[in-house]
Amino acid sequence: MTVSDILKIAGTVAVVQGICDILARRWVFSSESYERQVRALRRADMLRDKAASSKATNQEKHAKRLAKAEEERAACAADVARRHASPQIFTSILFVLLWKILGAEYSGKVVAVLPFQPFGLLQKLTLRGLEISEELLDLPKTAVADVAGKMVVHVEALTQACSFAFIYMLCSASVKFIVHQLMGHKPPSGAGGGFGDMLGDARVQRSMKSLGFDV
Repeated sequence: MTVSDILKIAGTVAVVQGICDILARRWVFSSESYERQVRALRRADMLRDKAASSKATNQEKHAKRLAKAEEERAACAADVARRHASPQIFTSILFVLLWKILGAEYSGKVVAVLPFQPFGLLQKLTLRGLEISEELLDLPKTAVADVAGKMVVHVEALTQACSFAFIYMLCSASVKFIVHQLMGHKPPSGAGGGFGDMLGDARVQRSMKSLGFDV
C-alpha cells in the first residue's frame, strides 16, 4: 500500500475543500446582502409564528393572513438557500476538475491494496483504470515491481488492487465532509433545506407552472 499516495490524495481533498469554505465565508456569507437576507428570514419567522399563535376571530381572514406569512417566509428561506447553493455548485465543479487532474496523475497505478475481496459492483470501482498483469502475482509478497516505469505494489489477487477512483470516493465521503463541517458556514435555522427550500418558494412554483410543470 502506497501510504504517501493516499495521504497526498486525502490532503489535497482537505486543502481544496478548506479553501472553498474560506472563500465562501469571505465573499458570500460575510457580505451585507447575505446578512440582510438572514435578518429578513428571522423577521419572517417571527411574523409567521405570530400569525399562527394569534387568536382567530374570523377564520377566513386568519387563514389568509397565515398563508401570506408562510409564503413570505418561504420566499426568504429560498433567498438564503440560493446564497448557499452558489458555493456548493462552485465546489462541485472544482472537485470534478480535481478528479480529472488526480485521475490523470494516478492513471493505471495501484494506490492501495484492499484487505478483502470486494464484491462485483464495488470491484468495478476499485479496479477502475487499473492495468495489472498476472505476472505481478508471481512476485514475493513484499515485492514492488517496476512496470512501464511505474512502481507497482504486489497484490495477492487482482481483485485486491485498489485504484485512485475508490480512494478519492472515500476521501470525498469522509475527509471532505469533516473539513466542511469544521470550516463551512451552516445555514440559519429554517433555511437548511437546500434546493427543497428553493422549490418551496411560491415564485419558483408559479414559474414552473407557467412552463407546464406540475408542482
